[in-house]
Amino acid sequence: MQATVVNGRIDEQGQVLLPVSLVASDGFEVEVEAHLSLEFDGALAVDEALAHELGWRCLGARRVVLGEQTHLMDHYIGMVALGSDLQNMVVLGGIAKPALIGKRLLSGRKLSLDFVSGKVVLE
Repeated sequence: MQATVVNGRIDEQGQVLLPVSLVASDGFEVEVEAHLSLEFDGALAVDEALAHELGWRCLGARRVVLGEQTHLMDHYIGMVALGSDLQNMVVLGGIAKPALIGKRLLSGRKLSLDFVSGKVVLE
């Protein structure tokens, strides 16, 4: 099986952005540019309003460590694709950005950054 390649970018503030597809409960697919955070141990976090718009089922709240702080965040079951790999996963809600990718979603993949050209490749 060939690995899926995802092309992203580095923005003007030096933040790494990757495209992620989120599938709503009615099958509609929304693509958002997700920030990459190696401080986040989870797979994916999204803006709570976006999770509600997608019709994702809320499973309650739990405490999550993000960097050096602990946050109380709702968690949802949602269909997510990073590249062509569509998977059902637990997604956290309650961040101030559309989406945030953590280390768990990157597990087993190779991330290449070119700060000169601003290109990001996830294999």
